[in-house]
Amino acid sequence: MTRLDTLRVVGSPETNKVMAGELRRLATRALGRRLTEPRKVGTGTLLYPFDPELADLAVRYQRTATRVLWDLYGSEAPRLEPLYAEITADVAADDRGWLWDGATISVEVRNVESFAAGERQIVGTIKNAIIDGALARGLRSEVDAEHADVSIMVRGSPAGPGRPAAGAATGAAPAPEGLTVSVDLAGASLSQRGWRVDHGVAPLREHLAAVLLMLGRWDVRREILLDPTCGAGTIPIEAALMGRAAPLWQEPRRPACQRLPAFHDAAGDRGPLFADARPVVIGNDQDLAALIMAKQNATAAGLSVAQGPVWRRGDFAALRPRDIADLAVDVAGPDAPQTGLILGNPPYGERMDEIDARLIYGELGDMCRRFRGWRAAFIVANREMEPIFGNAVGAPPRLKKPLSNGPLRGYFLMWEL
Repeated sequence: MTRLDTLRVVGSPETNKVMAGELRRLATRALGRRLTEPRKVGTGTLLYPFDPELADLAVRYQRTATRVLWDLYGSEAPRLEPLYAEITADVAADDRGWLWDGATISVEVRNVESFAAGERQIVGTIKNAIIDGALARGLRSEVDAEHADVSIMVRGSPAGPGRPAAGAATGAAPAPEGLTVSVDLAGASLSQRGWRVDHGVAPLREHLAAVLLMLGRWDVRREILLDPTCGAGTIPIEAALMGRAAPLWQEPRRPACQRLPAFHDAAGDRGPLFADARPVVIGNDQDLAALIMAKQNATAAGLSVAQGPVWRRGDFAALRPRDIADLAVDVAGPDAPQTGLILGNPPYGERMDEIDARLIYGELGDMCRRFRGWRAAFIVANREMEPIFGNAVGAPPRLKKPLSNGPLRGYFLMWEL
């Protein structure tokens, strides 16, 4: 058994760079310090030396991540009996403040197919080991699968591409091959913000919208953000929140970590970190019902009318730069930005046939060509649609990056217009 003390930030595949960039920006603003470079595991996981202040900041403000974990133990035990013995002994000797007298726990396991026991057996073994180890310290604990104070995640960590060997140089101790036992500091997926009253058809995951904003290099102080096919508003809402670095959590929702003794001295919710920012965000859609959903979602996200986004009903094919610039002036006054980023999640994959896709993608490309001096970026699952965009815009994309939306394998495409 290896005792770990690692902050693990987890996101979608191909998002390491944007997650590191966002957390670096947040730490500079909120903590007044520069972060050391994280170790990257695969393409969607970052490892930092554990720090309660940084962990609390990530849980409350990191919009591009899906999980924030505190890695406690790594085990190479081949069977349940030595696994139980190792965990029991480590918990009995551990005073790091992730458990307390009367705390309830739950255990979830993932990617444990290679272990010589089933998921339910592993769950039972880990639960018993934690309860018995805590009791050896005089701490009573019990299982509550639905409303636990401490959510334990156990993950298989087989060797593979992108996984460093034990002993690799880093600021955080590497987990051995086998199982890693962690505390889920949020207690739930960070992608589920809690503000979606309705999500419409084929919604974009909230954290992925934040990833798109980072990949598109949107400058909140100097650029407009325009979503020409906004649907229920995920991209504009995330843009308005991310532009001010607003916290992820709204009452009555609270991150699980605030109950942990190790976090009692952490700053907690600081409010928006860039409260003076005035993002100019415009969401456009032809579907009135979708815009009504978008407005309801924005209200549920805590955004006032003054904080945006601005919702516009109309055919994206008719959008003109002058119209968007006029809306920007209405939001930010005469010094409002005049150019910016067009960012969208157009229909793709199973939502449409190829003929409709070619028509819509061609019209999007034609629209983009009118916005000279802007950037345009889209996430699409139809790889064959890239040439249609390119032909309509008049150039191939400057950036093409694999990026999936849930089970649909897709690509992020960006043009300089």
